[in-house]
Amino acid sequence: MTTDDLTRWNKVRRIYDIIDRLRGESGCPWDRKQTPEKVQTYLIEEAHEAASAVRAGHREEAAEELGDLLFMVFFLIHLYEESGDFRLEEVCDAICEKMVRRHPHVFGETRVASAREVKDNWEKIKADEKATAGKEQDRVPESLPALMRAYRMLARLSHKHGGDLNDVSAQTRRFLEMGRGLAADPAGGNNVSADDFGEMLLALVNLARLRGYRAEDCLHQRLVRLETS
Repeated sequence: MTTDDLTRWNKVRRIYDIIDRLRGESGCPWDRKQTPEKVQTYLIEEAHEAASAVRAGHREEAAEELGDLLFMVFFLIHLYEESGDFRLEEVCDAICEKMVRRHPHVFGETRVASAREVKDNWEKIKADEKATAGKEQDRVPESLPALMRAYRMLARLSHKHGGDLNDVSAQTRRFLEMGRGLAADPAGGNNVSADDFGEMLLALVNLARLRGYRAEDCLHQRLVRLETS
């Protein structure tokens, strides 16, 4: 390990040393009162703030917000260590093993021809892992923003079932038919329900997905322009 490597990992270690101090007997009363259940709220907030800075292309702000997020992750792990549930080493081992296992085209002999094939393999390996462990498939968290959650659910369904979900022409026709139904009710009567609008939004999210976009990001970019216009 080079001197630069040691310097880098000592920087990471310093974060843990600070958390040790904050949680110690002579540390911070507020930090000492925290529990994983309380801290998870801040984890979500910091993740959103970091994502916002990255999306906006603000590098200095992204560095600061990612630091806040990193601190929250380490803080949570520290709390679990204190209660004897698991240690940082176990977290690192688990994610390293998972990444190696789910990238057989990098760490094994599997050959892939496209990014789509990589994603298909990932989903298959993940499903096999869950089945072997006797676990149900992960649910897409309900706390996600609706457009993001829709993208995740559609992506997952498209890997399982494919069919029309991955047919750009079929999905475009479906969306246009929904639009014609909306246009036929210009007065805003009862012909178009909230569920109809939900179906249209879902179809639009899928169309964006099929063209390589995330509807959540598309809408964020448009809102930024709207704010500054």
